[in-house]
Amino acid sequence: LLRKEAVHENEPQRILFLLRIILLILGLYFLIIPLVFCIVGPKTEVWTGYIFAALAVAAFYATYRLKVHTSVLVCSGLQLAWIIVFVILYGWDCGIQHLMFEMLVLVYFAIYNGVGYKIGYTAFLFAVRFVLFVYCRRNQPYYGLTENATVVLQIMNMILSFVLMGVVCAMFSSNVESAEKKLVLYNEQLKKQAGTDPLTGLWNRRQMMRYITEKHQKDSNMAFTLGMGDIDFFKKINDNWGHDCGDAVLVWITRHMSEVLGEHARLCRWGGEEFIFFFPDMNGDQVCEILNVLRMRLDNAP
Repeated sequence: LLRKEAVHENEPQRILFLLRIILLILGLYFLIIPLVFCIVGPKTEVWTGYIFAALAVAAFYATYRLKVHTSVLVCSGLQLAWIIVFVILYGWDCGIQHLMFEMLVLVYFAIYNGVGYKIGYTAFLFAVRFVLFVYCRRNQPYYGLTENATVVLQIMNMILSFVLMGVVCAMFSSNVESAEKKLVLYNEQLKKQAGTDPLTGLWNRRQMMRYITEKHQKDSNMAFTLGMGDIDFFKKINDNWGHDCGDAVLVWITRHMSEVLGEHARLCRWGGEEFIFFFPDMNGDQVCEILNVLRMRLDNAP
């Protein structure tokens, strides 16, 4: 039910899911408030909580009918209306005004409007909060609360503010982490594709040059040996049996080279049928022995 799509297409489902979670929490909170008033007082005007609980249910239902942008504004409007009513009825000390910070985060991340829109929304919330603060400084609340009632309401409103802020931040932080992870993986994939020969899977010339340059920058006195080899009469293979057969030969030779040289060298397809082998910390005699093993294996392979 929480993940059900709205009637409109191409709407961000994660934000709809978040709005429904928020409205469920608010609805539960609105239902608990009258019970709290019946216990700690005042017992008058408890119907306010039931009215807002009904409004939360209506807003929950609206998430299946309205666009996400409108649903966010409806959810924020419901919270703002409760803040105004609560502060006027019970005073500033109950702490419900802190819920505005959650509203601010919700609109900033859930609505894809411009910066001007969000700055205006911030200024509007600040103005409402400031007006309520001035109002409470000049006027007494409609219903005076005992110290115990004030403390209980402060605790409830603090819990509500932190729970809603935690839910909103958890949702959007997971979105950011997921997007960042996908971006990192995508960049790694692009980097790999840019430095890899698509046919053989070996490094291409660019990646080999980058690797050698980085090794040299780390240690300009490093010992290494470069080997180079090509496939004899490779043009005849392409001419007589076609390029698909030539590609198969390249893949076949690459597999043998990787098996023989993989532990000792970095392999690179330099171009066409030419290959480069980079042997770190090895001298020419050692490399010649290894390359002779490779050459003999290719000579004897069917």
